Amino acid sequence: MFKTSDYIKSYLKINPYVLAPMVDHSDLPFRMLVRKYGCGICFTPMIHARLYLTDSAYRNNIFKTCSEDRPLVIQIAGCDPKTLLATCKLLESKGDIIDINLGCPQGIAKRGNYGSFLLENEELVLQIVEKLSSNIKIPISCKIRLFDDLDRTYSFVKKIEESGCKLLTVHGRTRKQNKDMVGSANWDAMLKIKQLLTIPVIANGNISSYEDTIKCLEYTKCDGVMSAEAILEYPALF
Repeated sequence: MFKTSDYIKSYLKINPYVLAPMVDHSDLPFRMLVRKYGCGICFTPMIHARLYLTDSAYRNNIFKTCSEDRPLVIQIAGCDPKTLLATCKLLESKGDIIDINLGCPQGIAKRGNYGSFLLENEELVLQIVEKLSSNIKIPISCKIRLFDDLDRTYSFVKKIEESGCKLLTVHGRTRKQNKDMVGSANWDAMLKIKQLLTIPVIANGNISSYEDTIKCLEYTKCDGVMSAEAILEYPALF
């Protein structure tokens, strides 16, 4: 379905509503449920690239889809470019976009050096994005969190676009804004990022109702809006 950023942007103009990647939740039955109630692009739960490549039991159980499960973003996690590419080769025929997890703030991501912790090595991230975008048939996207230093964030997102990222999802919080320290998402930062980039941008954060989705799209000028907890509580959110 998606060949370039322009294809993605055209689709989001028709349906800007996006299901977040949620471990143990955004699996095939839930994706089909929210699609029934207006959700467009859906993300799979995070797939651990090394395990998918080397563990047949994990590979057989972690990911299922069907012909009606479109458009679909397959999210992967890892830090080794060769492993990530090999995993993408196995997955590229099963979805429309492959997303690199650069947003997870959990301890397991720290131990595996992926998610928001991989962002600390910007050069490696750019190397991964360039390698994948140059060698697989479907677009590469990235889901990030903000750096504490917003200027660093603004500089980085331009580099990630130049490296071949075709779609960027921005969780408008920093890695430290997790669990008891959640706080409000920074819609101003998402607006600035949208202004800086030519690729489509999806906003994530501070969505608890349908009205919030409209406010977010109007305020941030982003191409799409993503929901996680709110749509999990109410699958007909969109």
